Amino acid sequence: MIRRISLTWVLIAQACFAQTAVTSAEPKFSDYPARVSSHAGSASPKLTTPGQRKFRTMIRDGAARGPNFAGHFTIAEWGCGTGCVQFAVVDNQSGAVYENPFGSLPGASFCLGANPDQDKTGIFYHPDSSLLILRGCQNDKDCGAVFYLWTGVQFNVLRRVPTSPVFGCQ
Repeated sequence: MIRRISLTWVLIAQACFAQTAVTSAEPKFSDYPARVSSHAGSASPKLTTPGQRKFRTMIRDGAARGPNFAGHFTIAEWGCGTGCVQFAVVDNQSGAVYENPFGSLPGASFCLGANPDQDKTGIFYHPDSSLLILRGCQNDKDCGAVFYLWTGVQFNVLRRVPTSPVFGCQ
């Protein structure tokens, strides 16, 4: 009986440590530093696709606010309905506009859910990091946290942590 109890506690402790290890393995902004350029220009966005031209005002307004991601880039975000966000990445030096990592505009959207603060969903980025974290549902499916590394021209998936659907997304 004592062995059974001890074994149970050992298994519980191992499960707790394993969960801690998984959580701590999530990429952090500090793991992917980007040098913030004090000379980042305000190049006008070069809108090259029909989807980018459709959202030209949102992209231009976002770029005008200046770099907020990966040194000299701007993530221009705008709403597309309740709990829905779309975005594009603008290079403030060259004016190049890049689509988001889960599709082309106008169809690519990101669902934050009914209560982003409670659900801890959202789009997270820093001016001094090349890491982008999306917590929610991409295109109203594929729910979870996805960690992307921005290379300067595209996003590469570092890690996916699937979750059950966020309330309000599906």
